Amino acid sequence: MRNSSSYLWGISFDSLSLLVSVLTLSIPLAIFSFSAPSQALCAIDDMGGRWENEDLETSGITTVIYIPRCVDYVVCPTDGPCSTPPGTSIQVFGSCSPTDCDWGESPVQFHQEDNWRYAVYDQEAARKVVWLRIENNGQLTVVEDIDYRDSREDRVSWYRFNKV
Repeated sequence: MRNSSSYLWGISFDSLSLLVSVLTLSIPLAIFSFSAPSQALCAIDDMGGRWENEDLETSGITTVIYIPRCVDYVVCPTDGPCSTPPGTSIQVFGSCSPTDCDWGESPVQFHQEDNWRYAVYDQEAARKVVWLRIENNGQLTVVEDIDYRDSREDRVSWYRFNKV
């Protein structure tokens, strides 16, 4: 005959003790395993990194640094440009002496119809739109569209860049 004091609801105290021990260890593990922040997968952006003008003697843009920021979505309305991932930007350097001039960072926008990206630089003397696109040969095409605020004639310059 079983000793009724060593059983509860038909389960031996030894089994019950083991069950309590397992639950005591499992509950904190379950809480910690579900409390970690989730992370999105980010697509690799081939444009990310430092690009230098193939023309080392240029009097225009010398260096472009493309700074991608990771998000898991891009919104592309049918009637306008795609929304850029928050924080994605470029930093442009122009030819100056003795060192190149840093134009600073500017947010990047996407032009969905033809795979161009662009950033706007509002400088004192001009408004410059810098267009970027990776070509099939791996080079970066950069187009600088300058709208001068004074009497100078507006101009557009095309450049080829290599990733370094």
